[in-house]
This record gives sequence, C-alpha cells and structure tokens, in this order.
Amino acid sequence: MTLELPDNFESRQVKAFRDALMAGDLEQAKKIEDHLLAEAATSPADREVLADQLRASMLFRAYVDASGAGDEATALVIQGLLTTMCSPETVQATLMSGLLYSGLQQGSLPAEGHDRLTAWMKEADVGEEMKVRLASIARGN
Repeated sequence: MTLELPDNFESRQVKAFRDALMAGDLEQAKKIEDHLLAEAATSPADREVLADQLRASMLFRAYVDASGAGDEATALVIQGLLTTMCSPETVQATLMSGLLYSGLQQGSLPAEGHDRLTAWMKEADVGEEMKVRLASIARGN
C-alpha cells in the first residue's frame, strides 16, 4: 500500500528533507531546514526550538510515510534519526500529536494509547481546547 501525500510545498519539502537524510546529505537537509525557518524564527533561541520541532515533524511524517508504504527498513532508519536528531521532549510531543490526530480521525484510540495521551496532556498542562479534543476521542479496550 503506497501512501500518497498531496502535492504541496510542505509535502515536497518533507520529501526533499527525507531524501537528503536518507542519502546522507546533511548539508542539503540543513539548507531545507534553514529555508523553512527563515521567516518563522524571531530570535536565536526561538530558532532552535522551532528547528527541533520542524525536524521532528518532518522526520515523523517521513516515518509514517515509510511505515504506511511497508518499507520497514526505511522506517527504522528514520525512527533512529528522529530519536538522535531531536530532543526527547520534542519527540514525545510529536508522538503525542500523532496519537491525538489519529484519535480525532478515527474517533477512538486503543486504551493504552488513550491513557498515554491523557497522562501526557496532564503532565504537559495543555490548554482547555486540547482537553476538549481528547474528550471527544473514545477510549477503546
């Protein structure tokens, strides 16, 4: 099963970033990252936080794409890059965002995922809007 992304700027950048990393071209991956951050960051500290979040988001998307396509070897490489190139806090937030998105799309999450997301949201002190979204997701068995 091949998962097709929409043909838009973000998807093309994710693909280019993934391809650069898979080819070992860290210089090209850094250029893509810098290009995307050029207008978003307002300070050096802000840039570092946004860079970490961007890297995690792009790698997570590449991981989901590879896994969805059945390419487990690539998925494992990307998973390794995600955990080594991004802070543990950002990796956790990215994974929880993926769980939330999945739960919202499907209307439910398995009990383990729902409980994990609930605990993380309490610890992260997310806003009320996020809690309302979580409450709309059924907890499976």
